[in-house]
Amino acid sequence: MFWPYCFGKHKQGYRFEMPHAQTEATHPRAESFDLLAEADILGTLLEGQIAGAIAVRSAVPALGRGAAAMVAALRRGGNLVYAAAGSSGLQCLADGLEIPPTFGIPSARIHILRAGGFDDLTEPKEGAEDDVDAATRDAAVIGAKDCVICMAASGNTIYPNTIMDIAKARGAITIGIANNPGTRLLEADIPVLLPTPPEVIAGSTRLGAGTAQKVALNLMSSLMGVKLGHVMNGLMVNVTTSNIKLRKRGENIVMEITGCDRAAAQAALERSGWRVKEAILLVSGAKDMAAATNALEMVEQNMRAAIANVRTG
Repeated sequence: MFWPYCFGKHKQGYRFEMPHAQTEATHPRAESFDLLAEADILGTLLEGQIAGAIAVRSAVPALGRGAAAMVAALRRGGNLVYAAAGSSGLQCLADGLEIPPTFGIPSARIHILRAGGFDDLTEPKEGAEDDVDAATRDAAVIGAKDCVICMAASGNTIYPNTIMDIAKARGAITIGIANNPGTRLLEADIPVLLPTPPEVIAGSTRLGAGTAQKVALNLMSSLMGVKLGHVMNGLMVNVTTSNIKLRKRGENIVMEITGCDRAAAQAALERSGWRVKEAILLVSGAKDMAAATNALEMVEQNMRAAIANVRTG
């Protein structure tokens, strides 16, 4: 296979470099950018962020395939694994940490691998992205049933690429997200290209590229939640009710879905141990928790289908 990369020996492996990476190019409005009025600087930066978000549009079909792979992994007993470095790792962290409370998926089913780890996020660990040994160690959590999401703006960062290769070898499904075409991460089972334009501050991929990455991850994981049946009428019907605010949200969701009053919603939630889906089914006619749980299991946790089954007996 021909890879259009430049190879340079690095102390911990090989660094893959694109000779004409889009993310390293100079922005058309960069000339004298630092001499602009403050409002014009901010306006140009904002336009760069908007352009980054718009660039995700062409990746929507691939993100749909990625969401389907995430669903399939969870349903077959596998886990979701994120792997990235630098600011891409922070985007993965933000997305992965929000999946359990939003969709009720156990935290144990989500693994977030970041070059340099998460021990001290206040200290940049740029050199960690080239550490093949660390990537190999971190990849020990990956199994054949998993879906592994590897992301880097450059598309050639050693850490996520090493993990992607290991994941493939173990039979896991891989999603590769990159902002440059023709790069290593786009050799994943499901390649996702986010063709963002050059950054207003050249190479600062925390800007437009980072925005595109966040949007892409948000879209993919949210579609996954919908496909798993954890969203109904735009409501988080499998939300984790772990604090006062979220318990109130749970009450409101039960009320909106079933049309019951707050007292009935609270009573159902108390019976269900504050599990929103089961509470909705109790209000909808399930005789007890066992019946509610069974109704959900019969339709793979799809809320809408479970309600229909309970209401029709």
